Order: sequence, then C-alpha cells, then structure tokens
Amino acid sequence: MLDSLLVTLAGTAATLGLLPLGARLFWVFDLTTNFRLQYLGAAGVLLVLLGLRRKWPTAAVLFTISALNAWPVLPYLPRPLPVEEAKAATAPFKVMTVNVSYRRFSARRFREIVSDAAPDVLLVIEFTPQAEETLADMDKLYPYALKAPAEGPYGLALWSRFPLEHAYTFPLGPSQGVDARVQLPEGAFTLLGSHLMSPTLPRRFEQRNEQLAMLAQHRAAVTDAVVIAGDFNVTPYSPYYSDWLAAAGLTDSRYGRTLSTSWPVVLPILGIPIDHVAVSNEIVVLAHRRLPAFGSDHWGIMAELALKAQP
Repeated sequence: MLDSLLVTLAGTAATLGLLPLGARLFWVFDLTTNFRLQYLGAAGVLLVLLGLRRKWPTAAVLFTISALNAWPVLPYLPRPLPVEEAKAATAPFKVMTVNVSYRRFSARRFREIVSDAAPDVLLVIEFTPQAEETLADMDKLYPYALKAPAEGPYGLALWSRFPLEHAYTFPLGPSQGVDARVQLPEGAFTLLGSHLMSPTLPRRFEQRNEQLAMLAQHRAAVTDAVVIAGDFNVTPYSPYYSDWLAAAGLTDSRYGRTLSTSWPVVLPILGIPIDHVAVSNEIVVLAHRRLPAFGSDHWGIMAELALKAQP
C-alpha cells in the first residue's frame, strides 16, 4: 500500500515536472517555471523515499526530470565572488528596487528599512498619489528625484543621492518605464526601471514578453553602463527571462549568489523571485540581498554594485 502510494506520488511529480519544459509552447507552462525550486524540494523528498524503498526505475525517471528542471536554477546557487574583478572596481553604490503595493503598506516601516539599508538609488514600484503624499519626506534624504505616480499598479518613483543628468518616463506597452542617467563620482550609469504585466492571461503573457523586448531595445540605445531594475513578473527560471538577459547583454544580480524570493510575503513557501536588478558588463555585482517585509506583498531587494575601473 505504501509503495503503491509512493510510486503514484512520484509519477504525479514526474508528470508535473514535464510542464516547465514546455514553457515556450504554452503560456500556462511558462507559469510553472516559477515554481521550479519548490518542485525540486518536493522531488528531493520523494527521491529519498524511493531510494529507501528501492524503487530504482521510478527514481531514475523522477531524477532525470528533476535534473532538467534544476538546470536553470543551478547558476543562481551561491559561489565564490571573483575577487580580482571586485578589486578592479570603483567605489561601490547600492541600488534598491521595491514594489510597495498600491493597496497597502506601512510607510513608517518602509522608511525605517530605507534608512537602515541606505541605498544610493531607490526605485519604487506601484507608486500612487497616496504613496507620493505618504513618502514626501523621502525628498529630505534624496536630493534628486523623478516621480510618476498613478492610480493602480503602474506608478513609479526614483530617488537618488547622486545627480541625475536626465530622468524621464517612457511608454512601455500598457505601463511605463523610467530612464535616468545617474552621475557617480567615478563615472555614470543609466538606470532603466519598470513594472511589467503579470502573465495571468494569454494577452497579459504576450504583453509581458513584448515589454521585455521593448526594454532590450531601449537598453540597446545605451552604449555604456546600464542597470535595469523593477518588478518584471517573471522568474530567472523562465526561458523568456534568460533570453532577455542574453539579448540585452545583462547579468542578474542574484546570479551565483542567492535563490532568495521577492513575492509573495504572505505565503513564503511559494515565494518566487520576480523583482530584479540586472547589470551590463561594465558593472561588477558585489552583493545582492532581500530586505525585510513592511506590509507590501513584495520584499524589496538591493544590489551592491560598482563600475569597473577604466584601464
């Protein structure tokens, strides 16, 4: 009875594990790529049990499918930082991106987190007119800002300790993006930020992928250092995200550092990383970390970065 149940569970897990492999074929299959880490955890438990019960053929099938699902996850496992590259970088700076939720968040706790984390550049997603009023005192901490509030989930705000050579919003499908040139003491970089559509319906899935393509095109017009940040509603485990990184010539700041998630706060066991900071080759990633919760459904993330020193 126990063996039969175990084989049935393993067969179900193996079948479910095939769905992410068809991500390019159907939009629902792409959604299943979000949960590859949870799938691998469950499959790992089943593999141990199958081994204890000596169900080797079933274990072999489940292991093979699990290995295929693990492949997109492995690059994000922590590994040693390339020390020589870090030594060749200029003074570090910190970029924080956070979705504050247009419905509800604790402004007091948010300000505490920003004060403790001390980002040099802060990108706020789902920035509403109410959030603009509530967070008005952020202007005291950051002398340079661009604010584009909107009702609902597609408002944006950018604050910076460093001067902005330019800062403007641009249309990005049904939402908007921000383009800001940040002047550091040792050089400059362009920050692009946005909130992409959540792919919960076929048309929204298409719009998100179109927005990724638009961001790649906008990035192509920038010839030097670029940071792209925001809520992209796609995880690193989707082929659409890895395709976008390759097309835009970017590296995710989580790469080789962490599997940390950014949504949803209320159900962390199903947490997935959909908020990102990605950088061009002119920038060294020194660290990536998730910040504490503050009443939004997202955790904020912060990347510590540095420009590569000019020869």
